[in-house]
Amino acid sequence: MSITNISCYVLTIEEEGGPRRRNAIDELAAVGIRAEFVRGFRKDDPKIHGEYNWLINRVVGKRDLTSGEIAVYCGHRESWRRILSTRNTHALVLDDDFSVIDPKAFSTAITDAYENPTSWNVLKFFDFKPKRVLASRRIGSTNIVRYKYAASGAVAYLIDRNAATKMLSRKRFFRAVDEDFSWSWELDLCVWSVSPNLVAEVSDGLGGSLLEEDRLRNKRQRNILRSLWGNVIQAYKMIRSKLYNMSSQ
Repeated sequence: MSITNISCYVLTIEEEGGPRRRNAIDELAAVGIRAEFVRGFRKDDPKIHGEYNWLINRVVGKRDLTSGEIAVYCGHRESWRRILSTRNTHALVLDDDFSVIDPKAFSTAITDAYENPTSWNVLKFFDFKPKRVLASRRIGSTNIVRYKYAASGAVAYLIDRNAATKMLSRKRFFRAVDEDFSWSWELDLCVWSVSPNLVAEVSDGLGGSLLEEDRLRNKRQRNILRSLWGNVIQAYKMIRSKLYNMSSQ
């Protein structure tokens, strides 16, 4: 599989010529990948709430999603729909604030992943504060790991057609996109990560995070009962994750 022929989607809400778009173009040029920009959604777009189930979130979510997180998830869902509208079996999905740490290793990892497609459904290139490693293997010359459950971060990942179909089988979502990856047993997803990270998130150099302000506001407004319920949910997640990982060995 030639790196120049892979399908790649970059999520953005910027107009052409914006700093985030230029960043994505420059970063991918260093790797030899051409991307298609997928126009995402702004947090004040009323259409985003049609894909979000706030009621289920209140029952199974540790916290409310911000409007920005809902908009981001809608953008990822749009990229998955783009995959299913083609004959592509896999695609690389990127946020527009990514930076490739090692272009050569990144290119090699993508090639290795395409040559070993049965090893994963989702392969992440960036993880924020990853959990304990449960399994490690080599695909080609690339090291991939499976954590206790997938870490935060959906800045850069490969996803196969099967996983895109499963993720879209939910008509309405109720968690953040990266958190859904960490509940992999719900949709029977095989989520692995390249280790160490080959991609970084560089929003600070591109005008700042589009999500952090609303997240901090939500955190300040969180009530004690929701926090206690969140502890129950986390305990349940740990148990289900352990059982799923045992059955996947």
